[in-house]
Amino acid sequence: PREPNAPITMKSLLEAGVHFGHQTRRWNPQMKRYIFTQRNGIHIIDLQQTLGLINEAYYTRAREAGIQFIRYSLRHPPEVTDERVVVYDELLGARLGIPYDLVVLSTPLVACEDARELAQMLKVPVDEHGFFLEAHVKLRPLDFATDGIYVAGTARWPAHLEETITQAYGAAARAATILSKDRITSSGVVARVDEALCRGCSRCVEVCEFGAPSLIETAPGMKVARVNPVMCKGCGACAAACPTGAMTAMHFTDEQVTAMVRAALGH
Repeated sequence: PREPNAPITMKSLLEAGVHFGHQTRRWNPQMKRYIFTQRNGIHIIDLQQTLGLINEAYYTRAREAGIQFIRYSLRHPPEVTDERVVVYDELLGARLGIPYDLVVLSTPLVACEDARELAQMLKVPVDEHGFFLEAHVKLRPLDFATDGIYVAGTARWPAHLEETITQAYGAAARAATILSKDRITSSGVVARVDEALCRGCSRCVEVCEFGAPSLIETAPGMKVARVNPVMCKGCGACAAACPTGAMTAMHFTDEQVTAMVRAALGH
């Protein structure tokens, strides 16, 4: 049995097998919003929503125990007097005076001031608060879209110590899969530059999310784009943005795509 005071975390839910649902042929359609995917004929429950509902249950129990939660805006911060905490309740539209025995302040966790500068250097995204954004919150929670760079702990969002340590172990394991190899084989579907057509406008550099293309000076006052094939994902964004047609995706040239379309249509 679970210890009564042990915290409920994503790790504890996974270890307990809470994510395993019913067989796909025996399910209630009302559960559709809580199902993440299916595997081997079994529905996999979305534990992000489960954890959120558990936290909501804690909130309800706290309210029933007499704990008050008051939402306020930064325009009307709470004021601490000798006998009361005065706060403007946004929902009631009134100022409340709450007597207290002890006032405890909670320090917020904010992103580092240089997080956006670091994100530009590494070509990785950040959210509106300055925290780093993972490639996918459920499928790739420790990866960036750029290969070889991983995120964990409070760099991605305020997290508890246990959660931070778990994510750090995961990020280290992901990095070990690359560091343990003598060489890395990249995909053959990458962008290619025809330097005779390139005029160095840097459109490809601006649209690439992976930092694959860069401008190289080939002669005084003359620059052309070149692509790092290891960093390129072959998404084709640079080829679509290139105004001169100098950038193409290997194995997906206009002639090849047109030929595939003609073959599919039977022409």
